[in-house]
This record gives sequence, C-alpha cells and structure tokens, in this order.
Amino acid sequence: MRFILFFFFILSFASAQEADSAMVKVEKMIDDKIIFDSKMNQKMLEKIILDALKKDQKVNQNMLLEMLKRKELESIDSIIEDDSETSDARIIISDLELKTTRLSGPSQFDSRIELLQLDPMVNWQFEILQKSESVGIIIEKENLSQLAKDTYFLNASHSLGSIYNLCNDVPFYNQTVAGIGTAFIVSKNTMLTANHVFERPITDYIVLFGYKLVVANDVVNYYFNVDDIYYPKTVSKKEEELDLIEFKVDRDFNRPILEWENVSKIPSNENEVYMIGHPTGLPTKVALNASIKENTNPFYFYTSLDSFQGNSGSPVFNFYTHKVIGVLVSGEVDYVYNGNCYYSPSCKIPFCKGEKVIRIEKFMQ
Repeated sequence: MRFILFFFFILSFASAQEADSAMVKVEKMIDDKIIFDSKMNQKMLEKIILDALKKDQKVNQNMLLEMLKRKELESIDSIIEDDSETSDARIIISDLELKTTRLSGPSQFDSRIELLQLDPMVNWQFEILQKSESVGIIIEKENLSQLAKDTYFLNASHSLGSIYNLCNDVPFYNQTVAGIGTAFIVSKNTMLTANHVFERPITDYIVLFGYKLVVANDVVNYYFNVDDIYYPKTVSKKEEELDLIEFKVDRDFNRPILEWENVSKIPSNENEVYMIGHPTGLPTKVALNASIKENTNPFYFYTSLDSFQGNSGSPVFNFYTHKVIGVLVSGEVDYVYNGNCYYSPSCKIPFCKGEKVIRIEKFMQ
C-alpha cells in the first residue's frame, strides 16, 4: 500500500513539474513577444548580452540573460502598459473562442512572418512556436566563433539585399544572412534535411537553434549558448532520389522530436499547411496561408508555400495536427533581374507549379 501511495506521489510530483515547466515556457514566450514589439535596438540588446558574459561563468548564462532582458523591459517606456486585469489570467485561447484569421506577411504575395509575431496566447500560434524549437539553421563551421566558455558569436555581417543586389522594396532586405539550409529533429540525436544542402563533408557544418529576429526593427541575436549548437557527425540515412538525408549529431537533443504523419491520409478539406525555416539563410520565418495544390505523385506534392533557397530541408506541417507531412526540396525562381536590381516575382498557381515537398513517409518508413 505504501508503495502504491509513493508511486502516485511520484506521478503527481512529475505532473506538477511538467505543468510548471510548461508555464515557464509560456511565460518566456510572452516575454519574447513583448521584447519583439518593443523599441529595443541592436545596441541595447548587445549591452544586455555582454553584461551577462561579464558575470561569473559558473552562473547559468541563459537564466542570467533572461533576467537581464526582463530588467531592460521594465525601463522601456513604450512597452509599459497597465495589464493588471490580465497578468494573472494568461490562459491560452482556443481557435473556436478566437475565430482568428491567419497572420499576414510583408505583402499580399508573401505570407512569411517573423517567429515572434506569433502570439503564445492563441492556441494554433502557440503550437507553431513550440514546433519551431525543433527547427535549426545549417551554417558553415567557420561562421561561428567562441567568445566565452559557453558562448559563441555568429558572424553574419551581410544583409540579404547586399548579397543578392535586391531592389529596396524586397521583403527582409536589411536582415542578415547566416546559413545555407534548414534541418529539423526526427529522433533523440538525428535531424533531417535536403541532401543537396551539404556540398562539403557533413562535419564542416553546424546546426544552430534560435537564430531569429528578437525585435521587430530587424534586431537579431548573434550570441548563442553552447546548448543551442550541435555538430553533425555521421550520415544515418540518405536517399538521393528523394534528395533527403538524415544525420546524427554530437549528442542527444534537449528539444522535442517532431511527429510526422502520412500526407495521403489528410482529408481534402483540411489541406492547409505551414512551414518553418530559414529562407535564403535569414532568421527563422514561418510561411502561412498555404495549402496543398497537387497531391497525385506518390513521392512528392506541390504547395502554395512562399519558400526560398535556404528553405531546403524545412519541415512542412499539417496545420490542423501540427505534424510534419513533408520536407521542402525545391521551388520556383527566387529572384529575377529587372535591369537594375533583383526582385521577387509573384506567380500564382496554375501559372506556376508551386513548391515541391517530399512526402516524409517515403523516407521515414
């Protein structure tokens, strides 16, 4: 009897810990959203991070950084609001209660949004935020430098516009480019991406989590804790015909494994999809307001997702289950020259084929 009581006590304690952990995660997402909507500039963010680095190395720098961010938030007048009525009622709102429309991107032809535009208080947006924790950017090893014992600096000094000679009105013109592709977690120590992403030996690359815009006015975090950095070691599985590769990293992940499902089992009236990734090596973007447009080939399907070169390897999700149904491998032409600069062309289906997504079940089964 005592054993049974003890067993139930342990279960209750574990459940309480999970609930506390989930609440802490939501609180952090809310704080991140506040920072994103604030007027914090790059210089202010750099100061917060450098202050954290100057502290005792024995202190958990991630925890210290969050504390310093909170302190900085209190000093920014633009985000101080009277939320006394809602501060103790941070309840996630269901889709049925809210009946919200999907978020819009930078133009009517581009539905890519920043990760922190998502509101953790809205159920479907919270789900996407959670899934994003398991999606990383693939960078070349030489672009990451060690600053302190557990802290690294990402060398990303060139903007999207300058690299591709883009026209000034192209979305994300001023944001910095860092990587060459996207990968996501499929087991406790392996990731999946497009095979063509790796042009050099797999050990020449790093997978980085958390490369995202932290403030809406193009402020990016270039400082990363060692916990967010993983090193590809060996190839676990490769299918050149599918253009997919699964690779093992240097240690087990401290992040969730993404679930997947067979796209052929999705009802035709529930074919809405979204994608998380790093188009042209940019900070994390979420492509919304898309659907499956052609689903007849046994190995791949086409979507209306807004994708670009660095999206290769990005997971494509069923919007209704938030499970991975495919991996993006190719798409339409990204930029077209107009005689003066490059612009992003808009082309609607059926005049364009759409973005090609490999069925994940063809690789995972």
